[in-house]
Amino acid sequence: MFETRRDIRYFQALLVREIRAGRIEILAYSFMTTHYHLVLRSLTGELSHVMQYVLNLYVRFFNRARRRDGPLPRTPFGSRPVRSEAYFRVLVRYVDLNAPRARLVATPEVYPYGSAAHYVAPTRPRWLHTEEVDMRMGTPPSAERARRYRDVFGGPLSPAERGLVNARVTRAPSQQDALDSLLAAAPPAVLDWMRRKAKLADNTKPGEAYADAELILACVRATGSAQDPLLVLSPAGRRVDGWPTLVIGVLRDLAGLALVEVSLRIRSSASTVARRLEEHRRLILEDAGYAQSVAFLVRRALDLQWGVQTGCTEPGCTEPEQTAPLLQRPVA
Repeated sequence: MFETRRDIRYFQALLVREIRAGRIEILAYSFMTTHYHLVLRSLTGELSHVMQYVLNLYVRFFNRARRRDGPLPRTPFGSRPVRSEAYFRVLVRYVDLNAPRARLVATPEVYPYGSAAHYVAPTRPRWLHTEEVDMRMGTPPSAERARRYRDVFGGPLSPAERGLVNARVTRAPSQQDALDSLLAAAPPAVLDWMRRKAKLADNTKPGEAYADAELILACVRATGSAQDPLLVLSPAGRRVDGWPTLVIGVLRDLAGLALVEVSLRIRSSASTVARRLEEHRRLILEDAGYAQSVAFLVRRALDLQWGVQTGCTEPGCTEPEQTAPLLQRPVA
């Protein structure tokens, strides 16, 4: 995608032109050799037009300089809305850490083609929209800016955080994002959310991802091995172990996995997954013991994923900073 500094500068100049035209705002970015990430806001509802225009001009520039022909990106650009405060913070870290993960630099703030270098510098380019990030840093003086940025956005990403971001950016977005309200919810409120999902679910479209699937499975293994079998009443009237059904339901509702993804994770047939998912919906609404076990597991997984409770041992898991106001307008 980018072979030289000149390539990156030209691509960036095209984006800056759209910023100055009042069509987009860029909050964070990282330009790599094979791809790029932008955390941006569309101001006029023309994001697809803007990115198609920028990419078309860039590909023509790239091809002319190398006497080549044909497309450059393998796929069209993809965008996903960001409606959660907690996810916004993780996403900025994810974007910043692209260069260190590729071993191009040791730390994000020294990478010249990422926004982290601007956020820790005494001055920033006028085209970078810094208000959202500055608000979460508490607008420190210039001398304290680098330290404060590292405190809020500079922590390493755990495997669970990387898995969650990958899930959210590669799947179709949900219309609702209940993440921030779930993080503040006690188990009874979590249970209410699960029951609402059970009543509304049509079992065709997965929802938003709120926790990484591997973390959820680890939670299930730890919780299930420490408790007696979760006995539930089957449709045939027999007492059976409810843990296999619970695993499928939580992977669907909390990890946002499609049915085929659930079947691959637990090595079961799609028909069995669909049948157990229907059973999960029924038990959530009719079996108080099962519903409470689900709520406990969901609360535990959210705590581990997002570091809600003190004592979290996951890498990159820390006490949350003072919460800034929720994003007033979605970013992508």
